[in-house]
Amino acid sequence: MRIKLLAKRYAMALFELAVEYNILEQVEKDMKLVGNTLQKEKLLKKIMANPVLDAYKKINILNKLFEKRVNKLTLKFLQLITRKGREEYIVFICQAFDEIYKDYKNIMPVTLTTAYKADKKIKDEILDKFASVIRKKLEVTEVVDESLVGGFRLDFEDYQYDNSIKVQLKRLRKVFSENLYIGKY
Repeated sequence: MRIKLLAKRYAMALFELAVEYNILEQVEKDMKLVGNTLQKEKLLKKIMANPVLDAYKKINILNKLFEKRVNKLTLKFLQLITRKGREEYIVFICQAFDEIYKDYKNIMPVTLTTAYKADKKIKDEILDKFASVIRKKLEVTEVVDESLVGGFRLDFEDYQYDNSIKVQLKRLRKVFSENLYIGKY
């Protein structure tokens, strides 16, 4: 079974339970905490992926780490995944849960790249226009890339809207490199 499909199925099951019990916001925070912890703590990630350790030891580790920090449903879910031998996929399940949550809440993650730290007024104007077109709330990550020279680039899903001076200069260079005196027959 492909990892993304497996992760999405487990994440969807947890999501549906969280909605049913009306604790979606708490479970979303829990899954972010669990995912971030596993990504940052390489030793913990290795322990979870270690086939020599039995499930009960891994469950004890998870209990000690998250028992007082996460909701009971989230903890039971982590225990179930571990008992089923899927503990090495917890990070992927957390990512899939985040995607499902954002889709449910109509949130789109976007990356706004500018040549310099964008002024709040200008940034808000760009993002408001974009949000009105796609009709979603935006979760913005700002990046500064001086190679853009000026303007901005907006990355979302699999798309990129590039309104940077760097790209405009490339277009001009291409236009001027063509010989306009030779007919195109």
